[in-house]
Amino acid sequence: MCARYGFIYRAGERGPQFAAWIGTGKRVLDLGCRDGSLTRYYVEGNIVVGVDIDQQALSLAHEWLGIATLWLDLNRSSLPFGDGSFDVVVAGEVLEHLIDPAFVVGEAHRVLVPGGILIGSVPNSFHWRARLAFLAGYSIEDPAHLHLFSRTNLLALLKVFQCVEVVPVGGIGGRLFPIFPVWLSQPLVWNLPTLFAGDFLFRAVKR
Repeated sequence: MCARYGFIYRAGERGPQFAAWIGTGKRVLDLGCRDGSLTRYYVEGNIVVGVDIDQQALSLAHEWLGIATLWLDLNRSSLPFGDGSFDVVVAGEVLEHLIDPAFVVGEAHRVLVPGGILIGSVPNSFHWRARLAFLAGYSIEDPAHLHLFSRTNLLALLKVFQCVEVVPVGGIGGRLFPIFPVWLSQPLVWNLPTLFAGDFLFRAVKR
């Protein structure tokens, strides 16, 4: 199996949090579901439709989880679902890859029922490591990222929703830097998220 499948970025943080936000008994649209490695955290007790541009990944998601899947290029197509078709839309590590993330957020809003939720995550492009790299004259940003997110512009993107909760996650250190203990790193991540968070998880409620 290709090494790009079976990997979940920040699985220990995103998986349980997404599952807690979604609950059970929901109709879930999972945008950018890949092979379902993250979807497995919230598939039980829910009806899930997985969407991705990678047909092989979709085949694996269907094989492993039994979910319905749909091939779709989010940069070229609207969501082929009627208004109010889902209780939850998931967009985990997707929005930064899109040409027009505001359009996809609008489409997610459209296909949600009133009171439905959009949940997801984006990488924090302005954390301390990225700033140090910039000062040194290079970038550590993934070249596949078309948009750079901070907490502020994430909130601006989600302004069509009524109530938005953003949860900063991540630690401090690693690679060439010493790893800070959790008791020290977590207060910094929570109190100075744009500087120290590695990722922003979010939940947005439709009016």
